[in-house]
Order: sequence, then structure tokens, then C-alpha cells
Amino acid sequence: MKNLLFYIFCTLSLFSIFYFSTPVVHQSQNLTFIAGQISNPVGDTIRVFNKTHSFITNLNEKGRFELHFNIDSADYFTFFHGVETTSMYIEPGDDIQLEIDTEYFDETIKYMASEESSFLARKYLIEESFFDKSVDVFSISDSDFMNLWSIYIDSVNFILKDISNKKFAKMESNILISDEKMILSRREILKNVPVVGDFAIDFKYLDVNGDSIALSDFKNKYIYVDVWATWCGPCVYQIPFLLNLEEEFRNENIVFLSVSVDSDKNKWLSMIKEKNMTGVQLFASGWESKIMKDYGIFTIPRFMLFDTEGRIINLNAPRPSSEEIRPLIDSLLSIKLFTGINN
Repeated sequence: MKNLLFYIFCTLSLFSIFYFSTPVVHQSQNLTFIAGQISNPVGDTIRVFNKTHSFITNLNEKGRFELHFNIDSADYFTFFHGVETTSMYIEPGDDIQLEIDTEYFDETIKYMASEESSFLARKYLIEESFFDKSVDVFSISDSDFMNLWSIYIDSVNFILKDISNKKFAKMESNILISDEKMILSRREILKNVPVVGDFAIDFKYLDVNGDSIALSDFKNKYIYVDVWATWCGPCVYQIPFLLNLEEEFRNENIVFLSVSVDSDKNKWLSMIKEKNMTGVQLFASGWESKIMKDYGIFTIPRFMLFDTEGRIINLNAPRPSSEEIRPLIDSLLSIKLFTGINN
């Protein structure tokens, strides 16, 4: 299971142009060829993609696949099968063989003729061993983080020194430097984020009608905030669950407030119409918006819950699709009702 830090390190993004491939004989010097064996396959689809390319093929009855494509330059790619992913580095003309057992996905990956991809697989295992779920790099002390990070860097550099592709090695060295700067920056941001029981940091954005709406406008109501974007797949996945939640609690003392961090206002408006989205819809004009920094939001969707006095209940509230959200809202509304009866 990929942990949070893995996804922070991973900067490759999905895109929507698909190329379906069938095995053929090499005909070009720059034709890239990837083949392999999947043990205990989950489905029959193999996808290799990055932010500008996507290549898809199917496993045969023996769990083997062959994929060929043309690329103009070397780049990082993601190999996807079932529900798991692994990073690859592919150059034009590469002929890579790989083996994976899905029961122990990351631990079983073997690459032939790709020292760069082999390095990335080993690097992930190092990341996983240093930054498992018991270690939160954003909350441990500064000294503990620097000690942990120093050991991690030494471990990665130890395997990186054997890479003959010096251009790739240099890029990986730069990534380590960039990752450290990013984590240190986020640690500083999180030091200023309010905690449970604190009053919320107010924010104000325009709604679909161009009216200015603030979080503080909904005093005396519970507020369930969804920070999202139209380009975010997991965000869009939550929309029907959120709509159901809004309908279920439509007459209760709770407001459902969605804040988009899209940069394209027209796409935001189009999706609201397309999905028949209800609740309060606000446009925050991009990833660098104030709400992202004030609440230390580095990934979306993010759901937050505030009480009737404007205090924080949970800055990482359960998602609409979760089993926990309805009992949580019910309990909050019941507490308020009980208090009102006794007053």
C-alpha cells in the first residue's frame, strides 16, 4: 500500500490520451519495447503512463504482456496494474523485461535491462522502510526529522552511486534536494495551522452568482467543507456521495460548502452544471489560494468539519463515501439538539 510520503514524492500526473497496443516485431531504432510476466494478476490491463503519454495493453492467458511505443525523449513513467503502481524510467529504444507478483507487489519487482527502473524500485522500498505509517515527517521534531532524513539520504545515495547513467543520477540527486526543501517548507506551514478546538481561520470567495461568501457567514450551523478541483479524479469520485449526503441532511443544521481550487473558472462552472452540484459552491482561484496555506492542504480532496461556534472539529474529516461520516454528523446534530432541549 502506497503511503502518504510516496505520493508526495511522486510528481507524475495522469492524462487522458490512450494508445492501445499489440505485440509486434521491432522495426525502428527508437521503438521502445516493454514486456513482462505478472503473477497472480488482478484483471488483465497493463498501463504505462506519464503526464504526456499513456500506453495500454492486455495480459494473455499466461499472465504475459508486450507493449511497444515511440517516445521522443527519456522520462519518468508509472507502471499500473490492478490497484498498484510502480515508477519506471524509460528511454527511446529501451527493451525492458519485468516480473511482478501482485501478492507482494513492490517487493517482487524485477527489471531486466533498466538499471534506472531497478533503482526506482529499490528507492521506493527504502522510502517505505523509513517513512511507514508510524512516522509522520510533518509532526516529529526538527532534530528527529533531520536525523531520519540524513539516514534516508545516505541509503538512497548508496544505491545511486552504482548507476552508470550519470544524467539520471544527477536528476535523482536533484529530486532528493527538492524533496527536502518541500518537506521543510510544509513543516513550517503546518506549525501555523490551527488545531481541534481552535477558531477557524476565516476565508471568503465568490460563489457561482458572483456573490462574496465567507465561512463565518454560517455561524450557528455546522459546516462540512470540501476542498476540491475538477481535474482531481478522487475529488470527482466523491461528488455523488456528497450529493447524497447533502440531500440526507438537507433540513438539518449543517451547511455543505465546496471550495474549488481550480484555476479555470469555466471548467468549474461547467462541472457544477454537469453534475447538478448543490450546496454552497465557492471558487478559490487556484492551488496557491489562501485556504490551502492556512489549513496546510497539500493534497485534495480535503474535507473539514467546523462547529456552530466556528471552532474546528476535524481538519481531515471523513469523506462522503466513508462509513464514518453519517454517524459523525448525526452525533453532532444530536448533541446540539440535546443541549437545546435542556436550555
